[in-house]
Amino acid sequence: MLADFIRVLRAADVRVSPAEAIDAAEIIDQIGLGERNLLKHALGHSLAKTENEKRAFADCFETYFRLPDSAPSAAIEDAQEDEERADKTTSGGLADMLENNDQAALQAAMAQAADAAGLSEARLFTQQGIFARRIVENMGLDELDERIRELRTAPNISQRATERQQNLEQGRARLFDDVHEFVARQIAMRTKNAGRLLREEALSRMRLTHLDKSDMKVMRALIRKLAKKLASRHARRRKKARRGVLDVRRTLRANQSHNGLLFDLAWKRTKIERPKLIVMCDVSGSVAAVSRFFLMFLYSLDEVMPKTRSFVFSNRCGEISHYMSAATHANDGEVEKVMEKALRDYGGGSTDYGQSFTDLAEAVLETIDKRTTLMVLGDARSNFGDPGHLVLKEMHERARRVIWLNPEPQSTWNTGDSEMRRLGTYCTQVNVCHSIRHVERVLDDLLRLSV
Repeated sequence: MLADFIRVLRAADVRVSPAEAIDAAEIIDQIGLGERNLLKHALGHSLAKTENEKRAFADCFETYFRLPDSAPSAAIEDAQEDEERADKTTSGGLADMLENNDQAALQAAMAQAADAAGLSEARLFTQQGIFARRIVENMGLDELDERIRELRTAPNISQRATERQQNLEQGRARLFDDVHEFVARQIAMRTKNAGRLLREEALSRMRLTHLDKSDMKVMRALIRKLAKKLASRHARRRKKARRGVLDVRRTLRANQSHNGLLFDLAWKRTKIERPKLIVMCDVSGSVAAVSRFFLMFLYSLDEVMPKTRSFVFSNRCGEISHYMSAATHANDGEVEKVMEKALRDYGGGSTDYGQSFTDLAEAVLETIDKRTTLMVLGDARSNFGDPGHLVLKEMHERARRVIWLNPEPQSTWNTGDSEMRRLGTYCTQVNVCHSIRHVERVLDDLLRLSV
C-alpha cells in the first residue's frame, strides 16, 4: 500500500526519495492505520517539503484514504477486519452483501479485488472497462450470476424469490456502476503528472460530483477547449448549409440579355428559422455540480447555440439567462459568481418538481412552439410529491422536442422517489449525463439538430 501511495504522490509532483520512503514505512509501523489524523500529519512532515508539495500531499492523502467510498480508505479504519470481510466473497458471499446492503463489506471486497487485479498499475483511461470487469469477477460475479439464475429458473417461484431476484439484479447493476466509478477515480488520481491530455481525458469522463477543488482550473480550461472545438465544427456546418442551391430558372431569366452567358447567378433562398432552447437545471444537492458545468459549457457555445433561456430550480424555479450571458462574456470569476447567486436564490429547500414546472410554464409556455427545444437536467427525484408530469405534458405537446438529462446511473432510475418513468413519458429522449464527455455529446447532438 505504501509503495502505491508514493507512486500517487510522485504523480502529483511530490518528490519522494528512497530514504524518505523508508522513513514513511517506519512511521506507519509505529502509528498504524487507525490514527488517521496523526498518520496524515506525520507522513506529511516526512514526505512533503515545499508549500506546493504540502498542498498536493494533503489532496492525495484525502483522496487515497477516502472514507468509505474508495477502496484504499477501507483499510484506514481497520485493515485486518476489512480483509477478513473481503475473504467472505466466496460461495455467494457477494450476493449476500448485496442483499444485506453491507457497504463496508462491499468496499473491502472491492479493495481486495482491485489489488488482485493489479489496478495500481493502470495508467490509461481506456483500461477502465478491463479493470472494472476483472474487479467484479474477483469479487464473485460468477457466484452472483448463478444465484440470480437459480432464482429465475426455480419451479413454483414465490413472490419473495421474485423480489430477491429483482433486488440482486438491481444490486448487480449498481455494483458495476460503483466499480467503474472507483476505477475512473483511481486512474485519474494516478495520471496527474502523466500529461495534460491524459489528465483531461480522465477528468472528462469522471462524475462531476467527484471532482476535487484542485481540478477546477483544469476543468474550466477543458470546457473552453471542447466548446471551441464544437463551435468550430458546427460553424463550418452552418456555413456549408447556407451556401444554397443554384436556381436555374431565375438564372436563365436574369441572363437573357447576355445571349445565354451566365453573368448573374441566382440562388435558391431557404428561410432559416432560428431554433429556440429552454434549459431548466436542478441546483439542489449533488445535482448542482453537474448543472454548474453544464451551464458553463452551454454558454461557451453562444456563437453557434440557438437562442437560449436558462432557468434553475430546487423548490422554486427562476431565470438566470441575462446573468449567465453577461458573465460568460466577462471571465470565469463572473460565471462562478452567477452560479453562487443561483445556488443562494434557488438552491435551498427540498426539491419540488411540481412547483418548479408550474413556475417554468408561467414564464415560457406561451412562447413554446415547434422551433423550441426544452432541456431538463435533474435526477427526477420528487420527494414523493407532485412530479409535475402533467405540466411537462403540456409543454411537450407544444415543443419540437423535450430532452431529459439525468446525472444518476440508469440503474437507479425509478427507484425510491425517482419519477423518471412518468416524466420520461413526455420526453423525446432521455440520457444519462454526469460527466463533461456526456455534456459534450448532448450539446453536439443539439447543435447538429439545430442546423
